[in-house]
Amino acid sequence: MQTLFSSDFYTIEVDRENNLLLAEWHRGVSYDEMVTGGTKLFEALRDTGITRAVANAERLILLDAATKEWMSSNFYVLLSQTSLQKLARVLPASLFAKLALEAVATRAEAQNTNRFQFKNFSNQQDALIWINQ
Repeated sequence: MQTLFSSDFYTIEVDRENNLLLAEWHRGVSYDEMVTGGTKLFEALRDTGITRAVANAERLILLDAATKEWMSSNFYVLLSQTSLQKLARVLPASLFAKLALEAVATRAEAQNTNRFQFKNFSNQQDALIWINQ
């Protein structure tokens, strides 16, 4: 594993041999931190050409309206400009945080901007099983 980005709120690692990117949010984030992390994820995928990713958002808490709007209208568009084919999302246990992240993905999907498959999971292990299929 090679670390491409690391901060107190987010880490991105890649395993080029296995064509896999692992991203993990370490805590709840502000709008600016979400944009920074999302942009770093886009850059990592763009620069490596990796097609499979696991995004672990278990530690994210409620997102404000501006953050959700950026994610649904910009973030998935950015990811669709990369080679990404499969994205496994590990969602928080909190029902409200989980629903917010599911709504973001649903809105992005409704805009027909996604060029990759994604699926939600409650833990990293199940996400990794699916991503490796």
